[in-house]
Amino acid sequence: MNSDRKYCSAFNVDSSETVAYNNPLFPVYVRYEILSRYPDYSAVSHWHEDLEFILIKKGKMTYNVNGELIELSESNGIMVNSRQLHYGFSGEHSECEFLCILLSPELLQGNRWFYQTYIEHITRNARYPFLYLENSGWQKEILGKLNEIYHFYGKDEAEAQDYFRVMETFLSMMEILSGKFSAKWQLPGKENAELTSLRNMMAYIEEHFAQTVTLADIAQAGACCKSRCSLLFRKYLRDTPVAYMTKLRLQKSLSALLNSDACITDIAYEYGFCGGSYYCETFRKYYGVPPLQFRKRWMERE
Repeated sequence: MNSDRKYCSAFNVDSSETVAYNNPLFPVYVRYEILSRYPDYSAVSHWHEDLEFILIKKGKMTYNVNGELIELSESNGIMVNSRQLHYGFSGEHSECEFLCILLSPELLQGNRWFYQTYIEHITRNARYPFLYLENSGWQKEILGKLNEIYHFYGKDEAEAQDYFRVMETFLSMMEILSGKFSAKWQLPGKENAELTSLRNMMAYIEEHFAQTVTLADIAQAGACCKSRCSLLFRKYLRDTPVAYMTKLRLQKSLSALLNSDACITDIAYEYGFCGGSYYCETFRKYYGVPPLQFRKRWMERE
């Protein structure tokens, strides 16, 4: 597995994630992940157009979708719908190994009538921001298909038949979902105003993460006061605005830390920290080890 892919995700202007797909020309992301590779055993909250599927292989973790917490245990999983705020974490800092598979609805847009009739009523459904997948019944069938995708596509180089199999498997998964919920799922109404404000504030942080950013700046981006800004981050992300920004800076800094031999001071200034010492102190707080030791362990593991 190419470790360069893991930490090269960027974000769009609306702060939705630009996913680092296995093949940049084919919008499918398939990885075997380990939660301890994230700061404080927690991913940074984000969203994207892709449907996200998580399958727990070992351990457990909590998934936050729009502020709602879902407990995931071994052999179970979750589907996060398109454009929903989400991230996984472990409050106990316990290890969790899991499959993370992102499948873009773009793959199924070849025929407009088909997409609008059978796909969009799922991907654009605000009533179902996520679907818990337990290891039984028809949900077990979807989990099995996630394993299939990983085994024939979660490798360095995909062959022609692998792309066909991904398309085939994705279609069969959507057929199951459409058949189960076609009578219940409806197109969304007006988007939650709080989530809109929060997304705007996250977008501002994303755009200015390397600069000095105050709480007042963040609140202004969301058209709210500082106290409401903090309330929205707590309500939906279970974090403060400052802690969210710090985690985002750390996660972004991993690209330079693990994929180059840049010095710590240069990395610190590039990713919004006031100096090398503060970067090391903050990194150690969230990862448990200094950045150079983390780099060494990563290289040994790879």
